[in-house]
Amino acid sequence: MMSQYTLPPSLRKNAEIDGGRLANESSVFEHIEQGYRRNPHSLAVISTHQPAGHLASVVPRDDKVDDQHVTRYSCLGWTYSQLHRTSLQLLGGMLANGTQPNSTILMLIPNGGEYALLLWTSVLLRLTYACVDPSLLEPSKNQELQAILDLVNPSLVVVRDSAGALALDALLAKTTPNNQRQHPVLQITLEETARPGWISLCTLAACSGLSPEQADGHLAAARADSPARTHSILFTSGTSSNPKGCPLRVSGMSHALQSQSWLVNAENGARALQQGHNSRGIAPAQTLQTWRAGGAVVMTGGGFDASDLVDAVVDYRATFIVLTPAMVRAVGQEIESRERQTQERVDVDSVTSVQVGGDAVTKDVLDRCGRLFVRAKVCVNHGMTEGMGAFYWPFSEMTVPDIPFYGEMAPIGAVAPGTVVRIWDSEGESVAGRGELGELHMSCGGTIPGYLGGVAEDSFYHDSKGIRWFNTGDVAMIDGDGVVFILGRKKDMIRKSGTVCVVSIAHPELGHEPFAVLASLNGKTEAQIKQHVIRSFGQKYALGGVSTLEQLGLREFPVNATHKLIKTDVQSAVAKYFTR
Repeated sequence: MMSQYTLPPSLRKNAEIDGGRLANESSVFEHIEQGYRRNPHSLAVISTHQPAGHLASVVPRDDKVDDQHVTRYSCLGWTYSQLHRTSLQLLGGMLANGTQPNSTILMLIPNGGEYALLLWTSVLLRLTYACVDPSLLEPSKNQELQAILDLVNPSLVVVRDSAGALALDALLAKTTPNNQRQHPVLQITLEETARPGWISLCTLAACSGLSPEQADGHLAAARADSPARTHSILFTSGTSSNPKGCPLRVSGMSHALQSQSWLVNAENGARALQQGHNSRGIAPAQTLQTWRAGGAVVMTGGGFDASDLVDAVVDYRATFIVLTPAMVRAVGQEIESRERQTQERVDVDSVTSVQVGGDAVTKDVLDRCGRLFVRAKVCVNHGMTEGMGAFYWPFSEMTVPDIPFYGEMAPIGAVAPGTVVRIWDSEGESVAGRGELGELHMSCGGTIPGYLGGVAEDSFYHDSKGIRWFNTGDVAMIDGDGVVFILGRKKDMIRKSGTVCVVSIAHPELGHEPFAVLASLNGKTEAQIKQHVIRSFGQKYALGGVSTLEQLGLREFPVNATHKLIKTDVQSAVAKYFTR
């Protein structure tokens, strides 16, 4: 992961940095077409949980491909040529069934070959794709899914099977009925179904009557896609608040793909493992980034699972993996368990790049990653459902001890081209100084214009120069060298003596007092830990107390499907601890 950037010259006193201009392509298809043209007969998709002959009646053969790992394990493996040609068939089938370009497709499907096909097809037909977790089809979550249907108003919906079709039928009936629409909703299942009003993916592809001339016309239109068109709608994870819809424009995704080209390239992206579900912001972005580089997206199907991840590395020689801090621990335990059982080293040397993010990253996490994947370069990469591509990692050639840390906290990198970042002093209503804490605001081409339905409008604003800014809700700091650190969420913080601190417990005078929850004390006493914090950060950051997970009645930190810490659950456990 060699950085393509050098730290841009910027003001050394105030905490606002302009990363400079970003040269970019105008459409998403122009990005992924680079990989297709470079490697038409190389694998674009590997789905380890689907058989080699999956969708053989639809996906044309490519006799020029030869991949020993896919052949050996007899799983689904499609080349760029197969993916592109089949997507054109689906495009033709959609047109034949009344779909218009610039429509919206809502997908509630697992990761796999079908997701890859529908994503590529959406780019070709200029569809706005919206992905949500299939678990929302469960009766207990109908209210949340109904709200999403009302917001997104899809022209196409895709579910896995007849059970999903049945569940969605009831909800679609509550939105605008098909007989009142100009174009009825095209309802697609991945599997054959007998439910009336639904069509299988295979049958849809067979409906195509697209001529070569028509196909060329749609490809030309995809290359000239409108930058202002909504490319995708994804929803925030909701770990600390209600999920919010994030409509990302074509220009936003194109910006992210260009800005993040340092992260996934032709070398480290040869086999990029994607375990996050396609409803998570990182998943489609990583898929498209891998295709841009001409690599293969490796999907294991069942979300994050440490055993599946190690299998993907050992069996399919994954080269690029993404981990949260919680995942690092789980993967380490899995590797250690296998080595104890077999008395042999687990070969993970194919991994050349490890991206860590999604939660606070510490020095220990980076050090552990380096010890687990000894041939890999480890980086921290910042991204949000609201947008990506605001930062880059300039420390790829450094060892962990040489990286600048804020106490034990790892930086998120430096400001990337195409982005302006400022640390805002909300009390002084001005840009903070270097080394001072404040709100992280950014003006970035990869950021959404606003949340769906106009919620949380105060997160976006224009300054006196007309520049549009996004208040991320993070508390951050920029040091004298332009390195950016995120220290937490503002809503999880309080001010004690004018200083930002982590909140957990009530205090009779201050209102709240910082409180630390640790996996274990690691042989230290509470007094020693408190003193260490004071030595590292100063008296203003003094902890009011410390507890372990065991004391709170927890076996491990609660995390969501992407292994991000659910802070509200920790706060609830702390509250119960003090009311016993």
